Amino acid sequence: MKKNIGSQLALYPTPVTVIGAMNGDKPTWTLVAHVGIIGHDRVLVSLAASHFINHCIKKNTTLQLFN
Repeated sequence: MKKNIGSQLALYPTPVTVIGAMNGDKPTWTLVAHVGIIGHDRVLVSLAASHFINHCIKKNTTLQLFN
């Protein structure tokens, strides 16, 4: 039986999300298992400090999410 729950801030279940950022002129990608929606215009991405893409995200202040 279907039930309309209306508009919700939900991203579950999410087994993995692909995160992309630019490294100079080239794109770089990584898989992230911990992503959450904080608001209509904000997401939370949890990455370990050792990920290469952290530098690219901080430098360009942007990222792409592919679910």
